[in-house]
Order: sequence, then structure tokens, then C-alpha cells
Amino acid sequence: MSETEKKSRMDRLYERIESDGFQSLTPGERSAFALRWFYIETHNGGLHQFFFNDAGKLAGDALHGLEVPGAKETAGILRRAISVFPDGVVPADQEQRREFLCDFLTPDQEKILDDLTTEFFRSSEPVADLPTTYIAQHPEEFPT
Repeated sequence: MSETEKKSRMDRLYERIESDGFQSLTPGERSAFALRWFYIETHNGGLHQFFFNDAGKLAGDALHGLEVPGAKETAGILRRAISVFPDGVVPADQEQRREFLCDFLTPDQEKILDDLTTEFFRSSEPVADLPTTYIAQHPEEFPT
């Protein structure tokens, strides 16, 4: 599959989300989409930014997308970051996530997120390539 074909599949995900909603995607499509946003947000502003922005609601799908192709190091980083939230559950609601991050995150938890962000940046796993890798490894999950 060419790079153009992979990208066009990702572009179609955006169109489907806009017309039919995120839940209309297959589990594989949700994982690839979440991985892309996990990388964009984390690379731009760390794990705090990922959780603070709308993409934070995709944490579970991003974790699945890291585990399937075997990105064990990055999956462990995200799993530990998720554990900072009450009961290890990242709220889907952005306002709830923001309230927790701004008003209830302890200094120790803030340090955990900062340290995990540093660990993420030091990792040699090709996180930027994982969405297209996932698509290539699981074409059955990406209907044309």
C-alpha cells in the first residue's frame, strides 16, 4: 500500500467522523485516529496537553493502538499517565479532565506527567509512524 493510499484512508476517517460520529469507526480506525492525535498533542505539548485538549478522550483508543503493533515502551508510558486520573479512568468529558488537571492534580502527579513526557521524548519507538503501520498491519479494519 502506498503512502498516498494510507493517508487517504486517514482522511476518510475525518470525513466519517464529521458525518457519522466517532463511534461509527471500527475499533482499528478509532485506534489509528487516536494514535495520530496522541502523537500530535504529546509531541506539541506533552502528556498534559494531550489530556487537557479534546484528544484526551481518546486515551483508551490510543493505548490500544500502541499495544497492537507492539509499542510496549510508549504503551507503558501512556498507561502510567492514565493511572494519574481517579480510578485510572480518563474522563471522556473535556471539562472534567480540565478540572482535574487544573484543580485537583497534586504536585506529585504533575511531576509524574512531566517525567513521563520526558520519557516519551527519549523513546526511540516510531510513534509518528504507528497510525500508518497500524493501517498496513490491519487492512481488514479499514473498509474502503
